[in-house]
Amino acid sequence: MSGTTESPDPKVWWSLQEVCEKTGLEPHVLRFWETEFPQLRPRKGSNGTRQYREKELSLVERIRALLLDEKLTLQAARKRLVEDRGRVDPIGQLGLLLPEPETAPVQDLDKDAIVRDLREVLDLLRFGRRSW
Repeated sequence: MSGTTESPDPKVWWSLQEVCEKTGLEPHVLRFWETEFPQLRPRKGSNGTRQYREKELSLVERIRALLLDEKLTLQAARKRLVEDRGRVDPIGQLGLLLPEPETAPVQDLDKDAIVRDLREVLDLLRFGRRSW
């Protein structure tokens, strides 16, 4: 035997119970958080058990800090997580997180042309044709 000991491979997956032991949270709390935070989606094994990776474990710790240490509401914690990722709250469907839209450079607007175009659209809607 040599005098060096090899460290075991770093753990890749944690069970729900192991995450609970690491964080001091109850299993029902983690399950509830999965319904409230779309970012928290642990893998489910073939037998239906949750398997948490390092990124989910970090996210659980962050959510725990926001809710229990900073005393934020669920809504405020969701918003903070979105802000942490540099995104805005979704207006889209299905709770998808949408990237912040790029702002177009402001151009000088031809207000007279806009008014003419809007009148034309209004005429088309009202009469099915232009009135002038």
